[in-house]
Amino acid sequence: MLRTVGLFLLVVAGAVMAAQEPVLRPDLYLVNANVVDPATREVRRGNLLIRDGKIASAPAKPPADFKGRTLDLNGKWVIPGLIDLHTHTYGNVDTSGKPIDRPNPPGVAVRMLYAGVTAFLDLFGAEDEQFNTRAQQRAGVLGGADMFSSLSCITATGGHGTEYGVKARIADSPEEARQAVESLFARRPDVIKIIYELGLGLRPSIDKPTLLAAVSAARQNNIKTVVHVATWQDVRDAVEAGATAITHTPGGPIPEDLARLMASRMVASIPTLTVQTDFRHFVLEPGVLDNPMARALTTPAVIGAYRSAETIARAESQRQQRDASEASSFKSVKTMADAGVRILAGTDSGSVGTLQGYSLHRELIQLVAAGLTQWQALAAATTDAAAFLGGSYGVKPGNEATLVVLEGSPIEDIRNTQRIAYVIHHGAVVDREGLRASKAAGLIQ
Repeated sequence: MLRTVGLFLLVVAGAVMAAQEPVLRPDLYLVNANVVDPATREVRRGNLLIRDGKIASAPAKPPADFKGRTLDLNGKWVIPGLIDLHTHTYGNVDTSGKPIDRPNPPGVAVRMLYAGVTAFLDLFGAEDEQFNTRAQQRAGVLGGADMFSSLSCITATGGHGTEYGVKARIADSPEEARQAVESLFARRPDVIKIIYELGLGLRPSIDKPTLLAAVSAARQNNIKTVVHVATWQDVRDAVEAGATAITHTPGGPIPEDLARLMASRMVASIPTLTVQTDFRHFVLEPGVLDNPMARALTTPAVIGAYRSAETIARAESQRQQRDASEASSFKSVKTMADAGVRILAGTDSGSVGTLQGYSLHRELIQLVAAGLTQWQALAAATTDAAAFLGGSYGVKPGNEATLVVLEGSPIEDIRNTQRIAYVIHHGAVVDREGLRASKAAGLIQ
């Protein structure tokens, strides 16, 4: 489905999430399920009838014309599909940041889907590769989790994003910011990402007038903005500029008036706790990387990089500092949530201390550790995340039938999101092991 925005035809994000492949899928009838609804914070025991990629109803028995597959879940737990709203899909890196496991966007999409991460938002990479991968997915040529992308980012000359050797959109003035947004708009990004680190003072950043111009131009073109920040003053400036969301959690406590301001202006937070806290957990808690999902989703070389004597010694020397930083980040996220700020799940996967797909489950654990309820964490990664992308994830009639079936209750223990029995993507049961064994995944030689 298409809609007109200005002089352009834009793909409606929700329609893309609901119909990646132009095929009519067979009916699916899920019975004896514990259906978990993050939107209403309710669990009900019952059934779900899936037709044409959507949840059709919750009947006690299948309709007379039903000719599809019945799947008895025997008390398993059904949640909406998981979404990661901050990724970089070139792959996984070692502890120095060097990419050593490079499935690239098509392979990352396959790995994500194996992990129950049914959609993801890439917030900067090789622009043409991003554009082409997303186009092929939406044409039904490539599979995997649904890819959304900012395609590039807007940053200053020499600013963050320019160090990776891939194209970024440079804006050193308001006029250049408007031009950068218009240039990106021609390629139909799902969001506009803006790098704004003025308060940090360690490297060049666009200034506040340029930020205002970029956000205003994006709004005029009906595109959401995600602003990368480094300090709470950066956050304040982004909120006052009218940003849709900020990503990352600055150090130090958030001013309480700022949390209230974010809530009043409906500016969401994508905290990326995982990338800011999980390095020490990867190194100093062996069970985190010995986890079956972690080992299934990357190569021994990546895991081994966190096991070297040098890396362990570095993590031990930084333990006190990292503990304090984690506690500060947790407190700020809880303050934002308590003030009514919409918290959305994102990992910054592709960075040190993350693994594609697995880290979304780690982000849920960290959000709960920060003081969010299991319900809040689930919503951050499912219904609320989908709404941010213009989609309709859920467990009610009319919602997209993209679901994850779990062996245990995520409300009793958020770690149960890793105990995946089935992934249902656009109404079809996914062959998870087939995905992992595929050439695209790049995991099995």
